[in-house]
Amino acid sequence: MKMIFCIDNRRGMMFNSRRQSQDRELRRRMLELIGGARLWMSPYSAKQFEGDDSIIADSDFMDLAGEGDYCFVEDSNFTLDDVDEVVLYLWNRDYPADRYFDIDLAALGFEQVESHDFKGYSHEKITEKIYKRTKR
Repeated sequence: MKMIFCIDNRRGMMFNSRRQSQDRELRRRMLELIGGARLWMSPYSAKQFEGDDSIIADSDFMDLAGEGDYCFVEDSNFTLDDVDEVVLYLWNRDYPADRYFDIDLAALGFEQVESHDFKGYSHEKITEKIYKRTKR
């Protein structure tokens, strides 16, 4: 399984039970990244992808996702136990947050294999970082 997260400079993900930000170019890039794979997410997250049939929304999406599937995580508790790849999208801004991505990926055996910046619609720069698990 592969997981996707959006975080700010301080690794914040959400504030007051809402996403910090969203960007349509980031959503386009995310769908491009997954190619023909399935993209699972919560019903809350799926609202920003309305009209896209490649999205599978379910409250238990992480339990239902299989090998090779992607999960976009915003408002759900998660573990990286069965995850082979993590994709982080960095807003490159400071937002208020009360939910954080507070995981040390290197300590869990993940290694950064790719990083690049792209221009968002509402963000001058969004950074995509891809981490793959190299050891357990």
